[in-house]
Amino acid sequence: MKRRGGDFSEQMWSAMARVWLGIREWCGDAAYERYLKSQKRTTCSAVLLTPEQFYVEQLQKRYSHVSRCC
Repeated sequence: MKRRGGDFSEQMWSAMARVWLGIREWCGDAAYERYLKSQKRTTCSAVLLTPEQFYVEQLQKRYSHVSRCC
């Protein structure tokens, strides 16, 4: 039989973990993990990028085209 305090503590940690994952997704910090999961699901023989290569590629994609706000 679990104590009520233990249930609340588990719920609190679970909620905090979900918030943390949401923050990581929002700011793009989890992009490399998503890339790895995607590559494992779709391609089994492709060479995976290192984290450094992945982030350089993402930066090149983001800033390689002309972007004007005005």
